[in-house]
Amino acid sequence: MGTSMPSGLSDEKAARMMAALREGITLRKFGVKRGCPRFEAYCNAHPGYAREALPLVAANTRAANLRKGELKRQKASIVCLKGLHPMTGYNVRIHKGRRQCRECERIANKNPSLEKFTPDLVEKVKAKFLAGATVSQVCRGSPIGGGKRDPSRVLVQTAAFYRYRQLHPDFDRFVIAAIADSNSVGQQIRWSRFRTRAHTSAVRAELNDYHAIRAMLPANFPDKDDVVSAIFEDLLTGALKRENVKAHVQTYIAAHNRMFPTKYRKFGDSPLVSLDDLMFENGSTTRGDTVSRGLWD
Repeated sequence: MGTSMPSGLSDEKAARMMAALREGITLRKFGVKRGCPRFEAYCNAHPGYAREALPLVAANTRAANLRKGELKRQKASIVCLKGLHPMTGYNVRIHKGRRQCRECERIANKNPSLEKFTPDLVEKVKAKFLAGATVSQVCRGSPIGGGKRDPSRVLVQTAAFYRYRQLHPDFDRFVIAAIADSNSVGQQIRWSRFRTRAHTSAVRAELNDYHAIRAMLPANFPDKDDVVSAIFEDLLTGALKRENVKAHVQTYIAAHNRMFPTKYRKFGDSPLVSLDDLMFENGSTTRGDTVSRGLWD
């Protein structure tokens, strides 16, 4: 090693440190960190030493970081962190990428902490119930009428709420009286949702039937909506069954053509003409001017 020696780190200790680094040991064993002024001063004074020591320090530090918690991970793969329950089979639950013990959760839910259930919180919960809130709204943040839950509206956790009710009969009686009408309100909300869904389904089915029946008519038929309306009228009155619509489409088209003919069958299938048409190319007399009898004569 060099002759100039920074204060605090001898060549003998530096040599022992180098031997340990080569064996994969970190500087922590010598009470020296990488950013230690004595170690950095020695590396600056001995570039050759630094070229070999610094990469070893970085590699050994990474390896040591990977070894951290290895014993705990090995233990957690066999039993839970409390060392009470096996972490195998159904008892393991994956939550946010982490393995959790279901038995520990069950015990915690059965005996929740009531530290946050202060007298002020009790008054807030009572005020919420008096305002017409339900248990789901108080404990889970459910909005009135349904929808996405909002954690910011949660006053107390569900397990702590029921545990407090078990330990305080007066509070339990208050809750029972406050939510006595919650069932009927819930039924009204559920029926309202059911009627809304039923109405939506009926509208969708009607729209689907409309387009399906319209597609059965010839593409060049001009009065599709009139025929579809006639079919729908018979469907609603029960004169026509849904499964027989396709077989009777031509019958409805023929009936429509008879009611609204486009030609005079009596006069050799001559086409219908407008009374406003001119009789002669160079005149102004219309066909209506030549009518000598009224429609109701």
